[in-house]
Amino acid sequence: MEINAVIGINKPKGFTSFDVVAKLRKVLKTKKIGHAGTLDPMATGVLPILVGKATKLCDLICDNYKEYIADFKLGVLTDTLDITGKMLLTSEVRVTELDIENALQKYLGELYQTVPMYSAVKINGQKLYNLARKGQEVERPKKLVKISKLELKNYDTQTKEGRIIVGCSRGTYVRSLIDDLGKDLGCYATMINLCRIKSCGIDIAETVTLGELEETVNEGKLKDILIHMDYFLKEYRKYNLNLHEKEKFLHGVILPIADSKFKDQELLRVYYSGQFLGLAKVDMGNQKLKIVKLLIS
Repeated sequence: MEINAVIGINKPKGFTSFDVVAKLRKVLKTKKIGHAGTLDPMATGVLPILVGKATKLCDLICDNYKEYIADFKLGVLTDTLDITGKMLLTSEVRVTELDIENALQKYLGELYQTVPMYSAVKINGQKLYNLARKGQEVERPKKLVKISKLELKNYDTQTKEGRIIVGCSRGTYVRSLIDDLGKDLGCYATMINLCRIKSCGIDIAETVTLGELEETVNEGKLKDILIHMDYFLKEYRKYNLNLHEKEKFLHGVILPIADSKFKDQELLRVYYSGQFLGLAKVDMGNQKLKIVKLLIS
């Protein structure tokens, strides 16, 4: 069975995103697999896996909104800003739930984050985490991110541990957010758990574990969990072809388009009789429709 679809995996702790891809290559018996939206090994949750022709969608399906559940501990600072790192400092904590709720309001909206040393961002060709492991610290870029949702779910004054829900743009460092929160509260803070519950339009309730995926494959029910490619392309308008146009489209022929309702350079989802064929771009100047990605299953 040829697979050209997306699978929502609930990534387990301790696995890199590449580990998941490597395992699925064996389970699905195909080499053409990728993922959208990397998760650190300590993180769990939604990891969209792209299989077959769906790998062509990597630059398109990753929307600009992710949602996480993050657990934190006040009074602790580590070199990685999370519990996997080396403890550097501790501090007294005299913080109430209301203090945290008030402090969180500052981060709603757009803000700049400094890329942490323990990250895969490259400076002069070297990944920052490699420099950090050598004890080197360099000047890092700042990234503009957007926090659109930030809620405190609970906080225990005895353990100094709490949980927040974060809705943010792609590229946001939740551990940096927690570190900054600690500073604003007059103490240190580190992230102790992270679970991504929404990514690329996939909710964690729609995902399967690696074990569940294997079971589904063994039972011959893989189709039940596949997500069709056009599900992720809803923002693009539809364009229907007749049979003659379909045959030309599948051979890469540029088609005439006279419909003035479309905008120049607009991307369209192309269909024939309800079957998704791929993406095309409108060239209104020349009244042409040019194929961008052929995605027919």
